Amino acid sequence: MRIGLLTLGIFALASGTMAQNDWAMALKRSKAERKFLLAYFTDPECFPCQRYANQTVNNPALSAWLRRFVVVKLDVNREKERLKKWVPGWEIPGTGEGILPVMVITDSNGKVVDYVIGHLNADAFAAYLKAFLQGKRSDTIERRLKEKPDDLPTLYEAAVWYLERGDGQRGLPLAQKVLNLDAKNRKGYYAPMKVHLGLYYAIHRVRQAHLAIEEFQTVIKRFPNSREAEEARFYLATTHLALGQDAQARKWLEEVVRTSKSALLRQKAEKLLRFLDTQPPADLRRGDEEQ
Repeated sequence: MRIGLLTLGIFALASGTMAQNDWAMALKRSKAERKFLLAYFTDPECFPCQRYANQTVNNPALSAWLRRFVVVKLDVNREKERLKKWVPGWEIPGTGEGILPVMVITDSNGKVVDYVIGHLNADAFAAYLKAFLQGKRSDTIERRLKEKPDDLPTLYEAAVWYLERGDGQRGLPLAQKVLNLDAKNRKGYYAPMKVHLGLYYAIHRVRQAHLAIEEFQTVIKRFPNSREAEEARFYLATTHLALGQDAQARKWLEEVVRTSKSALLRQKAEKLLRFLDTQPPADLRRGDEEQ
């Protein structure tokens, strides 16, 4: 069930987490309350931004976490220069635009501490806030990298950290190092790294979804009996589904149901197959969304 923005605003006001839209006022409040500031960059015409705002910064179920921050919602059309300054590489070259939404966390002086490019669902957002408040942040990841620049587990952790946050500028070079150091998956990092690369393209770079498909297919081909291959089959199916390629999605979902050792993956695949059995074809689903 979808909760309207007005209702969400009432819930947020009651919990003391209502997102402001004035950066200067939010920063003053951050200093006064000695809290981190969470800036959510959005566009009023960006439908995914509004949908994921409902799951994240406007979500009353997450008020206990959000109360630990001062939350401000910023219109990217008015704050684009600030965003470009805070998140180097956000802008897609030659377009003047970038991926939305973007979340930036600063300290009470306005210094950037961490950021996430692209959407997170409610569970992922809650996990992110929890990890941040427990001290697992980009600055700690960078510190570990400086201490152990050639350590494979450290490189892998850092690559996953940045890719999950949509930061390809920092995550992709680290991922390539991991792939080079464990090219035959003898230490167990190559295959999961390829899965994370696929998820990065599928979630944070939807215009490059074909690269996600390539990454998942590589894992399935090279390591067909691995746990990573099971996950790759499922993610391959969901990527095809998101692209409106129902036939390909069905093929891989049925493969998951037939071959996966994971009861959870089989359950999720069966649920998506029921969705395909009961919902209109992809072209009509897209038409419904546009109305």
